[in-house]
This record gives sequence, structure tokens and C-alpha cells, in this order.
Amino acid sequence: MYTPGPTLAELSAFGLTPEDVEEEVGILPSVWRSFTIFSSLATQWRVGASGVTGLDYNVLPWMFELHGVEDAAACMADLQIMESEALKVMHKETK
Repeated sequence: MYTPGPTLAELSAFGLTPEDVEEEVGILPSVWRSFTIFSSLATQWRVGASGVTGLDYNVLPWMFELHGVEDAAACMADLQIMESEALKVMHKETK
């Protein structure tokens, strides 16, 4: 979602081709709704002088209602895990 795939040069350095790279990502049914909400928050990242800092939590009550979330606390926990991992990837790319 946030990381571009390897270039041809990067693949060939390891003797690979684009066909060798698997594009599918498995999402557990237990977190599917949280993943759907996380994906829909793609334009809701807060950005400061040092780059992306995290999701804008102000939109979450509306998103939870829109997606019919019954357990907001559990969904929030899922979102924070995804947010944390996404931030690691985004900050790694800026170094």
C-alpha cells in the first residue's frame, strides 16, 4: 500500500523477475472490517514538519458509524497496530 515494488534492477540482482514477486496479502476475517476502515483512511494522515505523524483520529467516530462498527475499542486497537506498522514503513523510506 505504501511501498513501491522492487525495480527490475533490484530483482535481477537476486536473479528474480517481476513474476517471482507475490502481490497478494492475506487479511484475517477477524480484522477485515478494521482493515477496510484503515484503507479508507488513506487521505486522513496528519503531516507535520517532520513528515507523517499518524492518523487523524477525529474522523474515526464517523468512520465507525459508517462501517457499522459495534466494538470501537477493538477496532481502534487494530487500527493503531496498522498505523504503527505503516508509520515504520513510511519513516524508513525517508531515511
